[in-house]
Amino acid sequence: MSTRLSLLVLVLLGAPLSARADPYLPNNERWFTIGPLLSATPLSSKPQLGLGVETTFNVLDGITALGVFGQAQWMTEGHARLGAGIQGTLVFGGVELGVMHETGTREHLPTTGLHIAPFVTFVFGSVGVRFGIPLSEPGAAGPGLPGRTRHGREVGLVLTAKIPAKWTSKGTLEPMFPWD
Repeated sequence: MSTRLSLLVLVLLGAPLSARADPYLPNNERWFTIGPLLSATPLSSKPQLGLGVETTFNVLDGITALGVFGQAQWMTEGHARLGAGIQGTLVFGGVELGVMHETGTREHLPTTGLHIAPFVTFVFGSVGVRFGIPLSEPGAAGPGLPGRTRHGREVGLVLTAKIPAKWTSKGTLEPMFPWD
C-alpha cells in the first residue's frame, strides 16, 4: 500500500513538470512566486505550527537561480514570525540565508536571529528544513523584564505551494498555472 501511495505522490508532483517542460534552459529570466507557507517545529521545547505566506523574486540563468525571499507567518503560540533574505537554487535544490524576527508573547520577548533553510523545489512548491538561530541568549530577558525570556532556537519542516509568474520585458507579470 505504501509503495502505491509513494508512486502516486511522485506522479502527481512530476505531472506539472512534464506538462510544462521546455526544451531550452532559461537565460536571464525573472520569476516572482507567491503562495501559502506551512511550518511545523516538532523539535523545539514547545512544538508549534505556523501558517502564512512566502514570496520570492529570482533571476534564472541556466540551471541556477539567485534571488530574494520574504515570509510572514502566524504561529500557534500566538505570535508572528517574519523572515527575509537571499536564496540560491541549483537545479532542484537550494538554500535561503537571511534574518528572522519573532514577535513577543506573554512568555517570550521579541527575538531576532539568523534564518537558514535548505530546500528542494519543484516549480509549484518546495519542502525544506528551517533553522532559526537567535542573535541573543534565549534566557536573556534584559533589565526590568523579569519572567519573560527570548524565543529559543528553531528547527522545523517547511512546506510551500507557489504560483510562479514570469516578469516580462514590458514589466508585467504572466502567471503560470498548473492547469495551463
